[in-house]
Amino acid sequence: MRYLIAMVAFCLPIASMAEPLFNDGFESGSLNNSSNGVSYVSSKNISVTQEKAKDGSYAMKFSYPAAPLGTDSFSEQRVKYPQTNELWIKYDLYIPDNYYHRMDGASNNKFLAVFKTDYRSPGFQVNWSLQPNGSGGSSLSIHRYHNGQLQRAFEPSGGANLITPSDRGTWMTIMAQIKVPSSESANDGVMKMWKNGVLVCNETALNMYGGNGENYTDELYILGWANSGYTEATYFYVDNLLINNEPFVKPKNPTDTGVTE
Repeated sequence: MRYLIAMVAFCLPIASMAEPLFNDGFESGSLNNSSNGVSYVSSKNISVTQEKAKDGSYAMKFSYPAAPLGTDSFSEQRVKYPQTNELWIKYDLYIPDNYYHRMDGASNNKFLAVFKTDYRSPGFQVNWSLQPNGSGGSSLSIHRYHNGQLQRAFEPSGGANLITPSDRGTWMTIMAQIKVPSSESANDGVMKMWKNGVLVCNETALNMYGGNGENYTDELYILGWANSGYTEATYFYVDNLLINNEPFVKPKNPTDTGVTE
């Protein structure tokens, strides 16, 4: 019986870590890291600092200046990568201990955008944004274009309260998958997101065709415009940034090596 159990366990699929296209823990102290055609291309209110890091000594800092009520604030990092129909991104995100999502005026704050370079429509373009949840935290919303036409934004199932008071002053791990639709008429675009390993967005039937010759992605930005603005100077940090065109962990096919009848 012991032999049978061992043989069954051996035959189960084993997960293996795929080597990502890009892996940056910011230990160089700069944004000069590039690999496999992936590199940083544009920064706004960004620095690499030793003030706070998830691992190691350095992390990327997003600085949002304080803004009066009714005005916005801005901090954004863009990343360029080779053209792909599927993108995976993973990073650790530090939520400031003074995080408060205001509700005055426009309150849609960018969280993660994935698009075709030049960020126009037609051209593939989707993003996750944050909406105020009424208690200072934020819920997730999806924004997308289909063949040049803006589609209705909506909150994905599981996207409520993505950032809560208990997240302030802590790190969370964000992972996302984006896959372009197979054709103009296909509703099979994918937008998935996980927070600390929990699936908070699972959309697999989206119409978000980028247009003829433009149905691919090659650029993204992290965070971005905070239309709500922040009453106090607010600082996010990102560490352990991974980018790939396939899952970071993939099943490994079992072999029959060493298995006897």
